[in-house]
Amino acid sequence: MPVTHLATHLDLHMVGPSNVCPCNTPDEALPVRDGPAVAAELGGRKLLHFLMFHNVGTFRHGTTREIYTTPTPYPEEETIRSLALPGAAYARKHALVLDPQKLKKIAGPRHVAWGNAFEYILLDGFEAEAIASKWEIALW
Repeated sequence: MPVTHLATHLDLHMVGPSNVCPCNTPDEALPVRDGPAVAAELGGRKLLHFLMFHNVGTFRHGTTREIYTTPTPYPEEETIRSLALPGAAYARKHALVLDPQKLKKIAGPRHVAWGNAFEYILLDGFEAEAIASKWEIALW
């Protein structure tokens, strides 16, 4: 079993497989909770938002746009495939580490369609204070 499958499997069992919605669940049908509820579900783990190089620096003050995240760290070479990310030609060499305690409206979790992961959606984005890593971290 590749390490990314093992990492996803362990995270899936951390939140409880029955708590993760099927991949065909529409966004508007996902459960929506506040950050502390999701933080409890994650057992104190953080959420990750993987970035393309041209997005590095754009979220340091937060954002109000919808953001997709996962608790599972993936190596650069597995990120696009595991999360079925758009713009597959653009490597994700950086990630923001977000503290769920400081987030507001979070939808999910849901299995990623065509990927090997599960995701949480930050419906209202996040404020700068939610960035646990202070800025983007490089994946290596």
